[in-house]
Amino acid sequence: MAVRFLPPPEAPRPERAAERGDLAEVIELRSRLAQRSWLPASEGPEPGGAASGAPARGAPEPGGAEPDVDPGEVPGAEPGELPSIARAPVAIDEPATEAPSERAGCAEDGVRILARRARSSGELREELLRLEHDAGEVETVIDEFIASHYLDDSGLARAVTEKLRSSKRASRSQIRVKLRGRKLPDAVIEEALGALDVDEEFALLRETAVDRARKLGGLDRQTAERRLLGFLARRGWSGEPAARAAREALDGAGRPSGGVRFS
Repeated sequence: MAVRFLPPPEAPRPERAAERGDLAEVIELRSRLAQRSWLPASEGPEPGGAASGAPARGAPEPGGAEPDVDPGEVPGAEPGELPSIARAPVAIDEPATEAPSERAGCAEDGVRILARRARSSGELREELLRLEHDAGEVETVIDEFIASHYLDDSGLARAVTEKLRSSKRASRSQIRVKLRGRKLPDAVIEEALGALDVDEEFALLRETAVDRARKLGGLDRQTAERRLLGFLARRGWSGEPAARAAREALDGAGRPSGGVRFS
């Protein structure tokens, strides 16, 4: 009788993590599939793989229990190849591109607004708030624009004042209303008005009164004076300067100031 000596069974290795065990089971299953010719020849085991008798890396040691896995669960892989679950690339969440800061967006809107037409700081503030920018960021952007001369309230006030005076012969009061409509600070408005010449202002008042008096020729002195004073008031002139200019304009037009006039 022939006696066959078998090597003593090795002590069982300590169990690895659950995923390592699953990996070994899948590798062993792929080796078994290749041995049973369930895979195409092009996908068969490589030389030196499980088909040549060498145990696949990570396969169970001799004497261990074969995994009870349905071969149909993992088709189409070579022996020793990592299972698809192991080969799948790990999705790494890349840091999201940082959105432009609120200040950057506010500044961009400010530049876009100023590119269309010159604005005062008050006008720009109003438009940026209308675009729902944070009030604190709006003030910061306005301060930066003033420092970099994107905004110049004083220069804007002077330009508007000179244009109204030269082209429309506007009075100080009319200019003040226009500047306030441009949402300029009061200090800037008064500075611009202070640069107007007082004598030039009265000369303009007198010229305006004379021009208007010529159109009141069919009225008596009292009616003409009342209408002339109302006209001057609408142009921004009132009080004693307006009354004196009206009298001088009507006198120059040949209207008696009242009573009987003897020739």
